[in-house]
Amino acid sequence: MTTLRDERHDVLPALDAIVESVTDPYVLGDPVRDADGTTVDFLIVAANRAAVADVGLPTGLLVGRRARAIFPGDFGDQLIRMIAQVLETGAPLKIDEYPYPSFHDGGRLHRYDVRASAVGDRLVFTWRDVTERLAERDRFRSMISASADAVLLLRDGVVEWTSPGIRDLLGWDPDEVTGVAGDQLVHPFDRARLHEARADGTDGIVDTMRLRYLRGGGGHVWCEARAAEVVEPSGDVVVVVSLRDVTDSMEVEAARDRSESQYRLVAENVSDVVYTTDRMFCFNWVSPSVTEVLGWTPAELIGRPTSTLQLPEDAPLVAGLRSVIFGTERGPVEATIRYRTKAGGFRWMSVQAHPADDGSDDRMGVVVALRDVHAEVVERRATDTLTAGNALLAQADDERELLTAMCDTAVQVGGYAFAWYGRCGISCDGGAGGCVELVASSAAPHTALRGFEREVWSDDRPGGPGGCAARAERAMIDNDIQAGQGTAVWRTRAAAVGFHSSASLPVQVGGRTDGVFTVYATECDAFDDHAVAILEDLTRTLGYGIERTRGRDDLRQAFASSIDLVAAVVESRDPYTAGHQALVAELAHAIGVELGLDDHRLEGLAFAARIHDVGKIGVPIDILCRPGVLNPEEMAVVKRHATIGWEIAGHFAWPWPVADIVHQHHERYDGTGYPRGLRGDEILLEARIVSVADAYQAIASRRPYRAALGEDTAYRTVVEGAGSHFDPEVVDAFARVMAGGFEFSGAAADQD
Repeated sequence: MTTLRDERHDVLPALDAIVESVTDPYVLGDPVRDADGTTVDFLIVAANRAAVADVGLPTGLLVGRRARAIFPGDFGDQLIRMIAQVLETGAPLKIDEYPYPSFHDGGRLHRYDVRASAVGDRLVFTWRDVTERLAERDRFRSMISASADAVLLLRDGVVEWTSPGIRDLLGWDPDEVTGVAGDQLVHPFDRARLHEARADGTDGIVDTMRLRYLRGGGGHVWCEARAAEVVEPSGDVVVVVSLRDVTDSMEVEAARDRSESQYRLVAENVSDVVYTTDRMFCFNWVSPSVTEVLGWTPAELIGRPTSTLQLPEDAPLVAGLRSVIFGTERGPVEATIRYRTKAGGFRWMSVQAHPADDGSDDRMGVVVALRDVHAEVVERRATDTLTAGNALLAQADDERELLTAMCDTAVQVGGYAFAWYGRCGISCDGGAGGCVELVASSAAPHTALRGFEREVWSDDRPGGPGGCAARAERAMIDNDIQAGQGTAVWRTRAAAVGFHSSASLPVQVGGRTDGVFTVYATECDAFDDHAVAILEDLTRTLGYGIERTRGRDDLRQAFASSIDLVAAVVESRDPYTAGHQALVAELAHAIGVELGLDDHRLEGLAFAARIHDVGKIGVPIDILCRPGVLNPEEMAVVKRHATIGWEIAGHFAWPWPVADIVHQHHERYDGTGYPRGLRGDEILLEARIVSVADAYQAIASRRPYRAALGEDTAYRTVVEGAGSHFDPEVVDAFARVMAGGFEFSGAAADQD
């Protein structure tokens, strides 16, 4: 290349070697002046290898070329003006972070630090590409923005940048404090202490201090301030200051000793876990607090995929969060996700994440802040289970259904891994002690209890968690099964299905232990004192529910016995219709099932159909059993049986509208029925069903006044009566039932 020695004989030979040793691009040039002596251009007379490489022109083309030919447009004009000013005043030129298209990066906008000074009548011009340095600075600022603390960067004692947290902490907008001397934010009474601390600092590190910082709008906030000097790649020194509100804990010492400095000092000032990832979502930095929270050391995680700490079942959620972070808005996200602990379990963590980028469209990685919310999630999970369990009691009619639903609720609503209910009994092998035998469980994984459907316990045989709870008649909590006192076989079985903690709680019914409700979780420490207290409340509710369902079973039995007695009395007075009510009840139940009625309504429907003609007790037997056609007066007497039946049925405290069903079973869909002439939906659905079943069975069977007309005639009569006598939807359901091969049971049919 052309050297300084070759270009001008008056340049010292030693200068050539000095220039070539400079790593930044370096050029030497002469001003080009017009007739008036005004500098109008700059002629390059020498350039080092770095300049040749950066501009991308061979030495022969670069040396001897004018600046305007290399830097056209506005920048060229500005450059010539700056050169003229340097030559005229002798003052050196210093421009930082000047934007200009790169010679090498496809014209992409880069940032340059530019310097120029006069050497005699010549000008020395040098520049440095600081784009990567600024990107590193932006990544650093992005990382510390995730901290809950307020962070300030001071250059020469002046605030250059603040994190958004300054707004929440001190009420200042970042723009309001940028350019302000840092100590001017400190309360005047505390500035002397701050200056003393700076004077006594070691290696640029200021010890933790508690100072009053002025708040925007008036007043002050006590803050714990930590500061560190950070040397940037350029050699410049900035001070990083982290502020945390300690107004409510002035006399509480810091819980941790954060020793690292420079960029990572800020992240380590918080108890939260902070980490950053690369483009492939691998850890590239993790705050030391991860050891206290999750048990891992940073060295164990750096370089590994972040999925190392995430559960496979959470993968869709994590993928969704990433799509939001790097979507159109490139916005921050918040979520609650499980993170693995080194001990083998997991902890619930509140996640705040946002992209770490340089402002371009390229994905740079993610900055993530984690806060341990395991205790809150554990308590909320137990509360949700209690709330949903209480709701079950309002619907439960059957004990086994109640127990199964409660176990499913613990898994589906509470988020536990498995739940089961075992009933206490005498020893299953006939020895001393007792046992807990499975009667209900959640849907999965049922194989977890294979071989443990019965937990036997005795003085020398403690059994599993359910057996221990039954024996002690108190809650047995194991928050780390593998480290607990349970038997080896139980620990092995728990480990095989991923159970790490359990809670077994006795259930009292009628003053005695009826059974044990046991729930398992896949993480350790799933049952703190609050969660246990809530689950104990749930078992008290469950005990009440069991007692109530058993009372309902007794009440049903009493109802059934009364119904059978009343039906027998009615049928003893009318031998022609003996068994008719039972047949109607059977067909009505089948139609109700076809229409999708729930079990509770089906039970009430069957009871009502079983006694729908109870009012015939009030009809004289000579009219009831008279052969032939009745006159209008006699028919009016017979029609009274619907009202008489309503009055009789009304004496029972039914949990269903049995009396109204009995009262309405002769109403017609078009309003021409009796006793009230109701129409359409004014008639209870159950009464509309009984009406169809009653008509079909009566037409098909013999009566005092006629022979049986047969099932075909009965079927046709019902179908043709749809929309007039009968509800069309009920008739459609009846037709489907008959088409499905419905047959009356032998016991009922034999009564016909």
